[in-house]
Amino acid sequence: MIKLLLHNYSRSVSPSNPVAVHVETTIQDINELNVMSNSFSADLWFSAIWHDPRLAFARYNSCRQNLSFDDTFEKYLWSPNVCLVNTKMSRVHSSPKPNVLLMLLSNGTVWLNYRVRVEAPCKFRLSDFPMDTVFESYSFNTATVTIDWLPSAAVTLQTDEFSASDFELTHTKHYKHTEYYKAGEWYRLTVEIGFRRRYGYYILQVYANLYINVFISWIAFCISLKALPARVILSVNTLMSLCLQFGNVIGSLPPVSYVKSIDYFMFVCIAFIFASLLEMAFIAYKDKKMVLHSLRMSLGIGSLFNLAGISAASVEGDEYGQQMSRGRSNWRRRTSSSVARGPHMAGAVDDGLQQPGGEMLLISEILMEDDEAPRVQECIVHNMIARHRRRFLARGHRVDQISFVLFPMAFSLFNVIYWTYYLTKSYEFADMDII
Repeated sequence: MIKLLLHNYSRSVSPSNPVAVHVETTIQDINELNVMSNSFSADLWFSAIWHDPRLAFARYNSCRQNLSFDDTFEKYLWSPNVCLVNTKMSRVHSSPKPNVLLMLLSNGTVWLNYRVRVEAPCKFRLSDFPMDTVFESYSFNTATVTIDWLPSAAVTLQTDEFSASDFELTHTKHYKHTEYYKAGEWYRLTVEIGFRRRYGYYILQVYANLYINVFISWIAFCISLKALPARVILSVNTLMSLCLQFGNVIGSLPPVSYVKSIDYFMFVCIAFIFASLLEMAFIAYKDKKMVLHSLRMSLGIGSLFNLAGISAASVEGDEYGQQMSRGRSNWRRRTSSSVARGPHMAGAVDDGLQQPGGEMLLISEILMEDDEAPRVQECIVHNMIARHRRRFLARGHRVDQISFVLFPMAFSLFNVIYWTYYLTKSYEFADMDII
């Protein structure tokens, strides 16, 4: 019967003009989605179905419904030469023989099926990484025929669960369009496969660590201002850890010219940690200014004591000296007990210095008492530095209190906006049915 079918049969002549060819494909397995090479590897069956009346054998054997052949019989028949045009690599499986099935139906319908491993380019949209979606496509192309998808079950899946690295299948879509070239017009069939990344790994390995680093930088506001070096070391260490982790994430992705969603999150976390460093730098700068001011004041007071080389007689010789002499006994009675106590009289001396018109009088009285002058000078300087230190601690504590409240509020607001926006984009394909 085969000899009768092939008698006067020419594989170079098409059954009709044009030949209507229907294509269907079944995705057997998805092997790999490689983000570095932007490629997609999968195993699939694809079939081309057409009608060749020259191969109808019902008149020879009415009891036989179909005839099955292997790949060796294909070379004797005309075929539409359906090919995958956008693959980087494709090959027919051999286990052990080439996985090609040729079936003839009694009415002359030919069904040619291949099991192939294909690698095709991907369209990775890393701008939403790690909440991104991926689109893969295969194109079937042919000439001199009219090619179309099989009316029913054009694209099917062998299983609903595919272990494709850290991606999950969201939908498939198939369509037909026409390509125009200088040599003529070709029909092209395309099947598109959509994936969504499983970002649970990145939540645990990346985002959780980022949250911990930001939380540690927030704890720094609870540390006393007297331990500024410890606060600086804590914030710098978290900043260095964050930058190192950011480099590891970038190294696992291909270089792209746009900013990814995880980049935004990294940048904001770095900005928050850096802001905590700036807050400490601001407080330290104010502390430095107060210390310098206290030193300048103490140097000024010391200069007054050193420059007072005048004697009591020369001072008392003029009218102003007589006024100081009259007030000396009263001032001694008011301060003698405080001077004897050393630093405990600092408040009394400081109050006297702040009285209007009394500053030169009190200093002159101090200078006239050689045995008390060094102790009074020490008390004045000690009181001045202590007062500035208390003012610094009070101001820094207020800044820390404000930062302690604003820091988590601002970071929480950013998280609400960030996750709402990107999770909404990630699940925009969730309602699409797998065809």
